[in-house]
Amino acid sequence: MPLNIAFLGAGLMATPMIERLLAAGHPVGVWNRTRAKLEPLLARGATPLDAPAQAANADLVLMCLMDAAAVRSTLFGDQGLASAARESIRARCLVDHSSIRPDATREMAAQLAARSGIDWIDAPVSGGIAGAAAGSLAVMCGGPQAAFHMARPVLAAYAANITL
Repeated sequence: MPLNIAFLGAGLMATPMIERLLAAGHPVGVWNRTRAKLEPLLARGATPLDAPAQAANADLVLMCLMDAAAVRSTLFGDQGLASAARESIRARCLVDHSSIRPDATREMAAQLAARSGIDWIDAPVSGGIAGAAAGSLAVMCGGPQAAFHMARPVLAAYAANITL
């Protein structure tokens, strides 16, 4: 049974990833700072999220944002993912495809786990926009093995090579 996915960010790289998740039959809630970027995804069946905190209701949260400042704001801002009440959080894993420094990743992963209990998979990708559209990305994951095993079948919608 497909997992209920929340995807935070809908830029050039994330959009084809989201399209492939939808084509694979996953229900996908999407959020982006610029709401207009969601329109093509909503037309394909994605559901809009009004704030990143709503992603806490998904089985799995995926994220692909511009930089560490965008990641920090999306997770820890006023309506960020970590602002959801801990007892109401369904999500147990966040997969981060953003390109940010390892030290920032480690710090934010620890903060997210402490505040919400959500595991973090650092998952940079290789293959570019064309690879995302073709489903041929390579994803190099770092994080807890159990979280990786939960996320791996979902990542297979847009990646051909997924390693922990």
